[in-house]
Amino acid sequence: MRTRLAALLVLTLAGCGTTSRTSEHAIDPRQTPTWSSDDERFFLHGSMGSEFVPERMYRAFFKTYPDLYPGGDLSAYGVIYEPGKSWPIGFSRRETPHLASLPSIGLNCAACHVAEVREAPDRPPRRVIGPPATFDVYSWVGAMAVSMARTTEPENMVAYLAHFMGRDVSARKDAIMAAVREDPFTSKGMAPNSLHDIPAADLASDDPVVVARATLKLLYNMRTSLHLPEQLPPPVPVIPGPGRTDAFSVVAATVLGLPARFDAPVKYAIPWNLDRRTWVHWDGNNRDPHARNIGASLGLGAPSTNGGSLLDFELVRRQTDLTQVIRPPRWPWSVDDSAAARGEKHYRATCASCHDGVPESERLHALDRIGTDPNRARLFDAKMADGNNRALASLTVKGYRHGDAPYRATGAYWAGELDGAWARSPYLHNGSVRTMGELLTPPAKRPRSFRRGSTVYDKAALGFVDEGAFVLDTTIAGNSNAGHDYGTDLAEDAKRDLIEYLKTR
Repeated sequence: MRTRLAALLVLTLAGCGTTSRTSEHAIDPRQTPTWSSDDERFFLHGSMGSEFVPERMYRAFFKTYPDLYPGGDLSAYGVIYEPGKSWPIGFSRRETPHLASLPSIGLNCAACHVAEVREAPDRPPRRVIGPPATFDVYSWVGAMAVSMARTTEPENMVAYLAHFMGRDVSARKDAIMAAVREDPFTSKGMAPNSLHDIPAADLASDDPVVVARATLKLLYNMRTSLHLPEQLPPPVPVIPGPGRTDAFSVVAATVLGLPARFDAPVKYAIPWNLDRRTWVHWDGNNRDPHARNIGASLGLGAPSTNGGSLLDFELVRRQTDLTQVIRPPRWPWSVDDSAAARGEKHYRATCASCHDGVPESERLHALDRIGTDPNRARLFDAKMADGNNRALASLTVKGYRHGDAPYRATGAYWAGELDGAWARSPYLHNGSVRTMGELLTPPAKRPRSFRRGSTVYDKAALGFVDEGAFVLDTTIAGNSNAGHDYGTDLAEDAKRDLIEYLKTR
C-alpha cells in the first residue's frame, strides 16, 4: 500500500571559498574542500523551496497511520537520523506560504546523496556523500500519498483531527464527517495549478469542523504541488526500492503527457566532479544543473503555479552550486599496495579506454556495445528532451534565465570515471549488480536477485552485503544485470588485484 502513489514523484537528481572547518557529521572534508561549516549544514538540512507537508500535519499522520510509519517516524524508509535532530538528513523545515505559512517539511539533495557505510554491523558508520543512499523514496512518497488520500475519508479525518488538535473531537464527529462528504477534494471551481489561500487562523481554530475544512484545502494544495491526482492510481510495474528512482517515467507521465511504462529504474545519480563536465545528469543529457534542480524542486513540492514564480531560486542555486563541487570519497580502510600495483596494469588494459580521460562524446557508449538493460536510454528520447526544454522555457522563476536547449537525448550510456569506484555499489546504471566482484563475473553467472538496504560493506568484493528488506529481482524488465562483460575473462587472482587497485582510485 505504501508504494501505490510513489510513481508520481518527480525526482531528478543532484560554495564558498576555502575555510577551515570540522565536519559535525563525520563527512571527510576532502570530499568538500571548498565548503564552510554552514555550507555543510545547508546541504544536509537546507531548503530547496520544495516543502510540501506542514510539520504538525506530518506528526499527526505518524500517529493516525502507524501502519505507514512504524515506530512513529520515518526510520522504516532508510533515512539517516542524527542525535538531537528532529528530521533526518536531507529533510528541510521552512514556513511555507501556500501551506498556511506553517513550518513545513521538504526534501533536498542530501536525502538521496548521503549514505552510511560500516565494515561490520557492530561498527560505527562512516558518512559519505555520493553513494546511492538507502533512502527508499518511492515507498516514502507512497506513504505520504496514502496518508493524504486516507485523510479525505470522513472516519479518518475524525481520527486525524484528534491527533492534530491534541484533544478528543468525537462530540463533533457527525459535523466533521458531513463537512468532509460535502467537498472532500475542495477542487470545485479551482483553475488548473491554482492554490487555496488558507488562513492560518482556520488551522488554529478550536472548532474541529473549521480545522477539517482547512485541512482539506491543505491537502488540495499539497496534491497540486506534487502533481498528484485525487484518486490513488494503480501500482507501478517496477518498484525501484532503496537507492533507486524512475524520474524520467514520472516526468513523462505527470509533466509532459507522454507514454510511460515505469520500467526504467536508475540508481540515484553520483554527484562527484560535476563541475568538470559539460553535459551532466545520467547519460550526459543535461548541461544546466540549475535547470535540472529547478525541475526537481517543482516536482518535489514547490508549486508550479504561474510558471513556478513562487519558487525561491536562490535556495535552488545554493544547493546546486554546493553539489557541483563534491569530490569522490577516499577508500577508508587499508590497501594491499603490492596487489594494487599489479591490479593497475589490468585496469589500464581492461577499463581505462572507456573510463579515463577521453572527451565527453567518447564517454557515451551505444546500447549494443554495452549490452546492459536498455530501458533508460530508450525512454529519454528526443520527444522527452524536447518536452523538458519546452517546459523549462515556459517557467517564470525569478532569478533564473533559461538557456538554449539544456536537455538532449543521447540514446547511450555514460562511462563515468572510476574515482571512488568502491562507493558506487551497487553497479551498472540501474544498480542491478551488487558488488564489483559480481560485475567481473560473466553476466550469465551473476546472481538473479539480491537484497538491498544494508549499510554493511564487503571490503573484499567491493559492495554492500546481501541484506535488507528489499529484493532486487534482475529478471524484471528494467532490472537486467546483463552486459558490461569487460574483465570477466581475467583470472581470479587478477580480478582480486584489479579490485585492490580500484580501492586506490
